[in-house]
Amino acid sequence: MFCLLFVIALTALAAPWLTGKLQQRAGWLLALAPLAAFCWFVSRIPAVAAGKTLHESLSWVPALGVRLSLYLDGLSLLFALLISGIGTLIVLYAGAYLSRHRHLGRFHAYLLTFMLAMLGLVLADDMVAMFVFWELTSIASFLLIGFLHEKAESRRAALQALLITGAGGLALLAGLVLLGIAAEASQFSSLRAAQLEGHPLLPAIMLLILLGCFTKSAQIPFHIWLPNAMNAPTPVSAYLHSATMVKAGIYLLARLNPVLGGPLGWGTILIAVGTTTAVLGTLLAFRQTDLKRLLAYTTVTVLGQLTMLIGTDTAHGLQAFVLYLVAHSLYKGALFMVVGAIDQGTGTRELTRLGGLIRYMPLTGAAMALAAFSNAGLPPFFGFIAKEFKYAGLMEMGLVGWAVALAMILTNALLFAIAGLMFIRSFLGPPGDYPRTPHEVSLSMWLGPMLLALGGFLLGAWNTWPETWLVNTAVQAVARSPVDVKLYLWGGITPAVLASLLTLLLGVLLYRSRERVRVLLERADMALSISGDLLWDRLLRHLFLFAAILAARFQHGSLRQHLLLLAMTALGTLLAFGLPSVGGVLAEADFSPVSPLGLAGCLLALVGAAATALLPGRLTLVATLATCGLGLVLFFAAVNAPDVAMTQLMVEALGVIFLALVFRKMPSMPPSGAHSPWKRRLHAAVAILFGLGVTTALLLVTSLPLPGDVAAWYLAKSQPYGHGNNVVNVILVDFRAYDTLGEILVVALAALAAAPLLAGGPGTAGGRRGEPEFASVLLRQGLPPLALLLMGIALLLLWRGHNLPGGGFIAALVAASSLILLSLTFGSRGVRHLLPVSPARLIGCGLACATGAGLLGLLAGEAFLDGLWMFPGGLPLGSPLLFDLGVFLTVLGSAMHMQEKLTGVQD
Repeated sequence: MFCLLFVIALTALAAPWLTGKLQQRAGWLLALAPLAAFCWFVSRIPAVAAGKTLHESLSWVPALGVRLSLYLDGLSLLFALLISGIGTLIVLYAGAYLSRHRHLGRFHAYLLTFMLAMLGLVLADDMVAMFVFWELTSIASFLLIGFLHEKAESRRAALQALLITGAGGLALLAGLVLLGIAAEASQFSSLRAAQLEGHPLLPAIMLLILLGCFTKSAQIPFHIWLPNAMNAPTPVSAYLHSATMVKAGIYLLARLNPVLGGPLGWGTILIAVGTTTAVLGTLLAFRQTDLKRLLAYTTVTVLGQLTMLIGTDTAHGLQAFVLYLVAHSLYKGALFMVVGAIDQGTGTRELTRLGGLIRYMPLTGAAMALAAFSNAGLPPFFGFIAKEFKYAGLMEMGLVGWAVALAMILTNALLFAIAGLMFIRSFLGPPGDYPRTPHEVSLSMWLGPMLLALGGFLLGAWNTWPETWLVNTAVQAVARSPVDVKLYLWGGITPAVLASLLTLLLGVLLYRSRERVRVLLERADMALSISGDLLWDRLLRHLFLFAAILAARFQHGSLRQHLLLLAMTALGTLLAFGLPSVGGVLAEADFSPVSPLGLAGCLLALVGAAATALLPGRLTLVATLATCGLGLVLFFAAVNAPDVAMTQLMVEALGVIFLALVFRKMPSMPPSGAHSPWKRRLHAAVAILFGLGVTTALLLVTSLPLPGDVAAWYLAKSQPYGHGNNVVNVILVDFRAYDTLGEILVVALAALAAAPLLAGGPGTAGGRRGEPEFASVLLRQGLPPLALLLMGIALLLLWRGHNLPGGGFIAALVAASSLILLSLTFGSRGVRHLLPVSPARLIGCGLACATGAGLLGLLAGEAFLDGLWMFPGGLPLGSPLLFDLGVFLTVLGSAMHMQEKLTGVQD
């Protein structure tokens, strides 16, 4: 399963390049990845049908016990088959539908990323991993819905979907965290209902998870984003509304039903919300004349019915859930693709302008007929069996079930009338008023809907096969207790059959009275004057207004006021909570003896700080701040921290250079600050008190006892496990390498993002040939040997850093100092002869080395960034050394990139 996800991810990355080479034909090649996944899942059907489950696991965050675990049972297999199978047809369809779009490759990449996220979501066993994929679906759907970003309505719809589902995702995250705490488990396969029964956190868990699922699956009142998502290209609509994002919340509800589906109210909420959503969806759908919006609202209806069926928790109800899930995925995907074909073939999808298309588009019309019959619930289609079992499941619940069944009869009758409208009004009757002459679409566009529509017919006509191989195992995964699964087309004269006949008769009546019903619905809407989109726009407008008021109060642009507020808040907190215990803690603290070097460093830092506060001038401030840094260097050296001292020294040296270059580009500004004496005294008092407060807080923190002895553990394990005697470097590149990887990534991103903002436009003569301030003959003759010496020291620090003071970070700063001195003296051309690789590429190589060192651990079957060692001739060589080289290259490239941009040199 990991291999399948990896293949789809690689295909998504390669999609833009392949599409640029093959154009619309690339869809046939790209579809091979989801097709391979579909075939693999098909091959696992016999094993899963026999009651087996498949597990795959990789260590992700070992310290937290988080593993990237994949789990395949009946429910996840069913969803995986739908996602990969329908996804294969959608990729083919998209290549033809968007064949003339200049960003077709980008669209393929987004679509495959969406597929990867959904497969990961339904296969993930670990709750953390599932949530990561959950959020990835929101991001991918945002990109897909907003693909036609030139249109304002597309941008609005994408943002609306992201905000609603993203807010629900935050609620879901809180619910999953509480669920893990209450159940003492982080994997879905380990959850047990007995662990949660009567738990005080259960109501909060249930409500938070329901909120997350309802926003994702467009339950009322969060349904408004789904119809607006119709602004996306039709392939997105077909995939989004058949097997992917809108089904994510349904999947999670079904997955957690055995655990949370108890007497507390889970089923009641699902039935109430689902029924209301279903009824509202059909009423809104019947008013639509745009075929895509009509289908979108019917999707809201079916999602409500699926939610309601999970809540029934009856034998027939859960079977109906699985049947309806499959039937809807097949016919809705087919119908959306047919609507896209109609739009391509005629230039419109307005129902009032269509008619008689069967003469021009017979293959598309045949697919529409088969899909519409399944949508209407006619025998022998799979949709008919789902409808029968839905009525039977509701009637098993007693009086409440009968009441809901009446609402479902009305809902399904409206769906029947809508299916008739779509097929009869579009393909039969006299020709419509088409914007252009209709024509049949290409193979890629009619093949998908035809196969899906035929699937709905074949599964219904030969229902023994899905009962044995798919439905049974999926139902058992959703049910709280074993369910006897038995599918049938005809079970005799039963109340469910009578309800179906009533649905059919009412549907015919509604179809024949469609104009009158539509007028009544429009009048009711005008009388209520309620619009979800209008409420959404008002909510956003008031939210932005509140944010503007808040920002005006706090974002006033005065750094001095911000610092004053920060200092006063920190001092107030310290006085309230820390000051009462200062005396006792400090009296018992064990302080190290005062050394002359440390005392000199502290005094030097104090003098530098005082000079910074009192002396004017930008360069003066740079020099005095550097003096503070030098004082810290002496202090670190006094307390036996040579690595930190060297790092501080090089940071101060480079900081002086960079700040001087920045200030040189800035225009002169008049001095600012408080002029009245009382304000100056206030600021001085606050500054002194803040410094004393921070000092006191640090003394308190360092004096408090800590559980365990982390320092002793690192000292003891550094040589046996990390094969190094420099504990600081072993921690950075081995024990805490994951932290270091994040830090160098931040360094790289900061350099790449900030440097262009500070760039001086076109290259300058100084940047190319050296700065005039360094034109002295003495400097030009003396700096090359010094730079060569510094470079040698840098390489020595890099090589010996695992056992002696040094390492990749310090070495990179020394090397950067060497190259920057040469650049300032001789210009960038001379440095490029010594360093032919551009700094940006150097950053990329460094990140690749660091990441590659982590992947070596995975390839060896260990955790990411686990150290691998070999000892040729007794010399320890390992992946942490490769990681340290990555740190060196990343930091060196970042520093040089900043320097080149600041001197106005173009890459």
